[in-house]
Amino acid sequence: MGSSSILSAVAKRLEGKVALITGGAGGLGSATANLFCQHGAKVLIADIKDDQGHKICNHISPSNASFIHCDVTNESDVENAVNKAISMYGKLDIMFNNAGIMDPKKPDILTNDPVDFDKILRVNVTGAFLGTKHATRVMKPVGQGSIINMASVCSVIGGVATHAYTCSKHALLGLTRNTAVELGQHGIRVNCVSPYAFPSYQSRNLLGLKENEWLQDDMYSKLKAEDVAQCVVYLASDESKCVNGHNLMVDGGFRADIVIMSRGMLLIVLMLILIITSQIEWRQQLGIDSDTSSRESQKQPQFSKREEVVKEKIILTQEKNIQRLNELVRSLKEQLQLCQCNNETINGTVSSLTENIIELEQQQILED
Repeated sequence: MGSSSILSAVAKRLEGKVALITGGAGGLGSATANLFCQHGAKVLIADIKDDQGHKICNHISPSNASFIHCDVTNESDVENAVNKAISMYGKLDIMFNNAGIMDPKKPDILTNDPVDFDKILRVNVTGAFLGTKHATRVMKPVGQGSIINMASVCSVIGGVATHAYTCSKHALLGLTRNTAVELGQHGIRVNCVSPYAFPSYQSRNLLGLKENEWLQDDMYSKLKAEDVAQCVVYLASDESKCVNGHNLMVDGGFRADIVIMSRGMLLIVLMLILIITSQIEWRQQLGIDSDTSSRESQKQPQFSKREEVVKEKIILTQEKNIQRLNELVRSLKEQLQLCQCNNETINGTVSSLTENIIELEQQQILED
């Protein structure tokens, strides 16, 4: 019994802490609130969904979780939420700016409405700004606190979600880094979490999936709200006491694979440039520039021994370059298949490079 209680105490990473979670009535918000309470924290859930918020508090534990109505775009609501946390529990250790929305998918910017664009920014960026501002108001005097912003993989890449949502998450990362510099000197840490898509109302709506549907063939789709909540617990706990201004990627390697593919494309382009350059140098060394090659070939049908040696060396180099380029193309195709990426631009580039390889090989045969 003694050892069991000790392990239980050790496992509670947020014992004695007080947390405020905006957007706490949503999937990730409720999962985080539940996990916070399991780790010994007192939680105040702030949301505009009153019925859902109260239901979640009753499900978790009325003695450990409370609810307050809060529209994060309204500064007085955010201020009241922070004040309630202080009046109920006497302090605020953790501020999780989790509230966020996503607009309908509109890939054509001409169909995007400025009103919708502004709404996304007000909730996702201004809401986090107000949460950070008023959390700082009560954390600064005591010289400690952890502020966590809910970002996304869209904070570091483009082409995954809508223009408004992507802009808001890029802005949120900027807010995180900037406030981390200012508040770090006062003992307040500011970080953000950037997950890949996980099952939620918003992500299903973006992907056009039904309520109980989710991605089946996506290798990154194993992520769940509880997995993201575990990362939030880490940033909220003292285990991350030296982590500040960090963007914690929770994407199963999604961004890393994109970087690898981008580098692969760059290598292929560089190899192609090298082959073309070697061809130009070969022609220049043998004196068969395009304007005079036909005339000189008639006057000098045979190469000298020195020219033949130079030609053989350059052709050998070309063959090696073509072989390396083929290997790079095969490697990139394997990466595309592994990542199950259907990006038309990348696939088109690979096809174009493959055609260039065939053309170079045919040209080399003719020159031989």
